[in-house]
Amino acid sequence: MKNFSCFGFVLMLFLAACNHKTNDEGSITYRLEYQLPDSLKRYAEFLPKEAKVYFKGDSTVSIQQSQNESTTIITNKKTNFMRVLLKSTFRQFMVDYNKAEQAEEIGTLPPHTVTKQKETKTIAGYPAEKYIFQDKLSGETTEAWFTTKIAVPQNSVTMMLDSALGVPLSFTISQPVMKMKVTVQQLKFEPVPAGVFATPAGYHQLTPQQLREMPVEN
Repeated sequence: MKNFSCFGFVLMLFLAACNHKTNDEGSITYRLEYQLPDSLKRYAEFLPKEAKVYFKGDSTVSIQQSQNESTTIITNKKTNFMRVLLKSTFRQFMVDYNKAEQAEEIGTLPPHTVTKQKETKTIAGYPAEKYIFQDKLSGETTEAWFTTKIAVPQNSVTMMLDSALGVPLSFTISQPVMKMKVTVQQLKFEPVPAGVFATPAGYHQLTPQQLREMPVEN
């Protein structure tokens, strides 16, 4: 009986290790909703309505697809790597960002306070706790929902948020010309597709500065 108990303990450790390995990779599907001023509402149809993120270890890739364009952002937190792939009907560009340039590209939240609320709810099957973010300059408040029941790496969609609060399941990003509400629709722990973090052939390399200086197409 004693030997069986020891065997059971070892088996339990083995299963726990297997489960941890499985939880090391998966995918997240985000729903994207926009609040646009009247002058820009005609552009709503061109904005992506969904972001798909794959993660494995320290690597993530987020893919946003609109009508004729897609933006793919590949990151590795351990190496501070970030590559952006921009694809349209006629052109494909690849831009690498160093650590200093990443904050400028992804953006940061303005000075704000975070207040935890007592309210909870379930989002995408996971229990979430409510937080209120208040902009110290404008006084504007937005709500965000985080879960601490799971752990996934930050990606380009969530990079500006404080990971100490947990995994964000719903939040709003205020940008100069619009607001974007992000909500997790589905989060799955499963093997990611082969080659999902690789860069396909045919992309023309640009520097961040060259990209900024490119004329905007009408």
